[in-house]
Amino acid sequence: MLKLKDLSKVLIVILLCGLLVCGMQSCSACTAVYVGPDVSADGSAIIARSNDWQDVWGSHLTVTPRVENQPGRFMPVSIDGKVKMELPATTYKYTSTPSMDSTRAYNGMGKDAAACTNEYGVAMTMSITAFPNNATFEADPWVEDGITEYTATDLVICQSKTAREAVEKLCGLMDKYGSSESNIALIADQNEVWYVEMYSGHQYAAVKLPSDKVAAFGNEFTLEYLSDYEENITSNELISLAEENGFAVYGKNNEINLFDTYSGKEKATDYSHMRTWIGHQILAPSNFSTDYNINTMYPLCFTPDKNVSMEDVCKIMRNRFEGTEYSPDETGRIDMRVVGTDVAMSTHVIQVYPDLPADMSCITWYSCGPAVYGIFVPLSNDCINASEAYGANQPAEDKEVFDTEHYPYYVFKDLSTRCVGSDNYKIYGEPVQAYWSEAEGNMFTGMAKVLKEAAKMKDKDARAKYITSYCNDMQTNAFEDGKEILNDVTWTQSKNSNTHKIARNPETHELTGEEVVLPPMNVTLNATKYKNVPEAPNEGFQIKLPFT
Repeated sequence: MLKLKDLSKVLIVILLCGLLVCGMQSCSACTAVYVGPDVSADGSAIIARSNDWQDVWGSHLTVTPRVENQPGRFMPVSIDGKVKMELPATTYKYTSTPSMDSTRAYNGMGKDAAACTNEYGVAMTMSITAFPNNATFEADPWVEDGITEYTATDLVICQSKTAREAVEKLCGLMDKYGSSESNIALIADQNEVWYVEMYSGHQYAAVKLPSDKVAAFGNEFTLEYLSDYEENITSNELISLAEENGFAVYGKNNEINLFDTYSGKEKATDYSHMRTWIGHQILAPSNFSTDYNINTMYPLCFTPDKNVSMEDVCKIMRNRFEGTEYSPDETGRIDMRVVGTDVAMSTHVIQVYPDLPADMSCITWYSCGPAVYGIFVPLSNDCINASEAYGANQPAEDKEVFDTEHYPYYVFKDLSTRCVGSDNYKIYGEPVQAYWSEAEGNMFTGMAKVLKEAAKMKDKDARAKYITSYCNDMQTNAFEDGKEILNDVTWTQSKNSNTHKIARNPETHELTGEEVVLPPMNVTLNATKYKNVPEAPNEGFQIKLPFT
């Protein structure tokens, strides 16, 4: 998610990439995971991404309704909104996870819908920023007012009935307006999942991902050969541009290697590559070494050792290189860029079920703020709205107001800030994470039951209210628990604050020389409430929603 205002200045690009090489945490970095439906535990396709930036940028949940036959509406293309695109007269209902107005007033960026699902069962997440080589920029530089991740996701999803159509619209935006960034997108529907690499101002390659494979990667391109994939969509000049400018690199069967051509190992950094490595190592330890090597080329798609569950994906999105020499928590190292970072604005895991009605086939599991010590809550593409707290949009005039009373983002941001790090993760972080993991497990089971019951309902309005009621209840539980846990962590940290960290004799108050070892905090909340699944109502029954 690294963004530049002057996208034509290659020297600035090189400088910023250099900062990444140095591992500076002020730079952003997103991580993504794909799980094909044939190798997922429940048959759903899964796409996941962390949306990271080191600052206080809050997001929330929205449901944008369908609009019928209303021409003359526009949405922004460029990051400043000066370049706009006219929408079709009819646009589709969709869910999204955009920045709050207060954040937009603070950072001056677009709303960044981040993760979207629509009524036709199309899901999209963008972007994982990646870094082309200098030859690419020289031949086809970014377009300053081109499409950006801050505008692309909802612009595409509101007018696409299939994943393929969404890919074509995204690529069409690049053809028409150019791109102001180098991004990676994941787009899914009930039948297929696509992976899109956006290299430069106008060059891109999209491939249909195999249903029996997985993918996991940090901020780097990994697509090599188009022939490895069943179908692809590319820019017209993808091959000729590289050939005519002398930077095309060929590999097997004299086919152009897109990775070596448009990026290359010279762009590899530990900052990004280590997250690609850990994803491969977790999902397929039998095929990938436990020893990290920056020179190892990790494939985009690979076969997991076992079917992958939602719990598995959530663990990856929280991973901090536990059990390795690279763990910042266990070793105290400060030069590591982990997946489960405390600078995530949000993290989302989207499931797309192939065997449900399209308008209830997508579940966005959304962590508002960092997922490392936060919780994933559900929002269905059939939902009418989000809960009062998760749907709340902090107004622009309240920018830089850290409000944990009304907005989940601030609760989970503060909680992760307090729990992260070598001094805190054992005492506070692990008990908090264990509670959220139990709650999530209950919700994964509960959501499956709700979907099973909802699929039997003939009344679509009643069905939507039933699903909305459940999702709202889970979101409300998470927010209330989050506030209580944050209070407990804050209280316990304040109680235990002692810069000496050496025990004292209770009678003489003299230092004993023994280091104080604090026990893990006890989370006293009961996660069984996340098991509660309401009975499906009879036809015509009116459900009172918590928030409208």
